Amino acid sequence: MIRVVLAVILTVVLVGIAMPAIDHAAGVNSDRRVGSIAEQFEQTAVALNETEDLPPKGVRGPQRVLEVTFPTPSLTATSVLLFQIEREGTRGHSVLTYRVGGRPNRTVHIDAPVVSADGTDLELGRVSGHRTYIFRLGRVSSTRDPIVRVHRVGG
Repeated sequence: MIRVVLAVILTVVLVGIAMPAIDHAAGVNSDRRVGSIAEQFEQTAVALNETEDLPPKGVRGPQRVLEVTFPTPSLTATSVLLFQIEREGTRGHSVLTYRVGGRPNRTVHIDAPVVSADGTDLELGRVSGHRTYIFRLGRVSSTRDPIVRVHRVGG
């Protein structure tokens, strides 16, 4: 009986010691995965903006489809707490900011003006699982400058 109690206590202590390391590894894993997704967003927007021609007025612009899989909270992954793209003023640049778990914010600079489908900053907030986005090149209605609009497909 004493052996069983000691074995249980030892198991609880070992799990308690291992959990911080598991949590840290999950954060690093998620940070790496979301960083890769951020780079895909950046590359898709820049390629569309730099390689495609602006559409004539009244014509739908060229587009790219991006399918990504955000980490789903589990023992090996932490949740995405923040994922947003903000346009920097009227210049042709945007900043993508993301944060996973208890890790610090990370930023990726995008050399293209990127907004949501309705023309505001793209804020995905807490996101997980498989998602599809359509990047469409268009014009800013007031200045006729190029802009990349990101449309969410599904939920």
